[in-house]
Amino acid sequence: MKNRTENDVREFNEAIAKCVRPVWLVSPEGKTYNMKSAEEHDEAMARWIKDTNDEMEIFTCGYEDEAVMMNFWRQQHAA
Repeated sequence: MKNRTENDVREFNEAIAKCVRPVWLVSPEGKTYNMKSAEEHDEAMARWIKDTNDEMEIFTCGYEDEAVMMNFWRQQHAA
């Protein structure tokens, strides 16, 4: 079980900001959120914060962005 901290949220937003293309967050039910969209970002962050079982998936649209998000993921799971 993973509890999200304020630091986790900040680091996730920083990683998304580094990405050039869209970053998609997908819920276990299949709902997709474009993290680069202001309209979808807040709802997606609320879902991600509540996702204590790490069931949401992250998708990117390019290798460079994938590297950014993989680095974020590694940092989150290093503890």
